[in-house]
Amino acid sequence: MRFFFDSEPDERLLREERIHPGIFAYPVILGIAELVPALPLLFLFSALSKMASQLSPSNSTPGFGALWVLLGMLLFLPTFVVLLVVLLAYANSEILLTNKRLIYRTGFLARAAGELPLDNVDAMFIQEPLLGRLFGFGTVAVSSVGGAQFPFRFIGRPQVFHPMLQRAVADARKPRRADPAMVVQDDSRYMPKG
Repeated sequence: MRFFFDSEPDERLLREERIHPGIFAYPVILGIAELVPALPLLFLFSALSKMASQLSPSNSTPGFGALWVLLGMLLFLPTFVVLLVVLLAYANSEILLTNKRLIYRTGFLARAAGELPLDNVDAMFIQEPLLGRLFGFGTVAVSSVGGAQFPFRFIGRPQVFHPMLQRAVADARKPRRADPAMVVQDDSRYMPKG
């Protein structure tokens, strides 16, 4: 999903980045972390269900099916909420690199959007956590001349995006050659000498 941006004269798109699907690793880890303490509870409810089925004259145990569903919903509700927020952030985040500026829109609940002229970029570096190195994502942190920090998290293959950003910044800082049609002519012949 590419968002609309107003291109300036002689501006061209160099790279379009999306958040890496590795962002979903954290809700999966949260789900596993919730499952580990839930296993003894599941075992306990299973044992209680078997005991209740042996004590009742009929083989049906009303209420235990709904209890299982309620228990599952309570245990995995936080994981589901986090997964939903991450999914919406993944769908609505994007980073565009042009030859003149860096345009970004990230997040869902905490939204960060804006643009940074490449002339104002002071420094940039890569951070790759352990999961990022395993799954191929990382953070490209950019600081501007004024000292503002812009961490672009969960970028896929940051070692490809980083050199492209460095080249774009270097090209943006190069002095431009003047257009011959726009060169101001020497007007000294019209000025009185004196």
